[in-house]
Amino acid sequence: MKIKRIWMSAQSARKSRYGLYMAGGVAGITALVLLLVAGGMALVLRLGLPRETALLALCLGVTALAVWLAVALGRRGVRDAFVFFLTEGDRLFVLDARMLARPGRGLTGFAAGALQTQALLRQIADDGRLPAAAGEILRVERIRENRTHRAVVCRVRRPGGAVVRRTCFLFDGIPDADLLLRELERRESWENSLEPPQDKDLLRLLLSALACAGFAAVCAWSHPAVGRLPSGVYFPCLGAAFAAFCAAVTFAVRRHRGE
Repeated sequence: MKIKRIWMSAQSARKSRYGLYMAGGVAGITALVLLLVAGGMALVLRLGLPRETALLALCLGVTALAVWLAVALGRRGVRDAFVFFLTEGDRLFVLDARMLARPGRGLTGFAAGALQTQALLRQIADDGRLPAAAGEILRVERIRENRTHRAVVCRVRRPGGAVVRRTCFLFDGIPDADLLLRELERRESWENSLEPPQDKDLLRLLLSALACAGFAAVCAWSHPAVGRLPSGVYFPCLGAAFAAFCAAVTFAVRRHRGE
C-alpha cells in the first residue's frame, strides 16, 4: 500500500532515541528519589528536627516530585511513540509503537522494551512503510484540546478486522500537525459536532472524591490514637479509601483525555 504522508515527532523522524531517553529518564528519577530521601533523612537527623513531621513532609515532597517527573516523561514517550499514516485512497492509519514492544520485568525489562520501540521507530523513519500492526481510523467521535496536545477518541479497525474504541494523541510539536488535524476532522461525524456527549466522568469523579474523603475521615476517627470509633473498621475503611482514590484518579485521567 502506497504511503502518501507520515506524521511522527521530529525526534523520531530524525533518529529516534526513544529507548535511551525513556530508560535514562526512569533510572534518573529513581536515582534522584533515593538521593533526596537519603539526603533529607540525614539533614533531619543532623538538624534535630521533629522526626515524624519532617519525614512525612519529606515523603510527600519527594513523592510529588517523582510523580511530576514521571508524568512529564510519560508525555514525552507518548508524543514520540504515536505515528500516523495517510495512504492512497485517503485512508488514515495510526500506530502506537509501544504496543509492539515486549518489555520484561524490572528496570532492565522496561529498558529492553523501550529499545525495541526505538528500533521500530527508526525503521519506520528509514523505510517509510506501513507496519502490519497499524490500525485504520474509521471515524472520529470527538477531539478534545488540552494545553500541549489533542486527545482524539476514534473508532479504529485492527489488522484482524475488529473495530475498537481508541484514544490517540496529537501533539503540537509534530511537523505539519495542522494537516493531520484536518484529516482527523474530516472523519468526525456530523452528529457529534452538533451535540457534544454528556460528561458523565465529572459526576463519577466527584462521587469518588467524596467517598474517598468520607472513608478517610472514618479512618482518622477509628485510628487507635483517636479512638472515637471502633478500631476494627480502620483497615476496611483504609482499603475502601484507597479504592475510591484510585477510581477518582481513573475518572480524572479519562476526563482529561476526553474519553
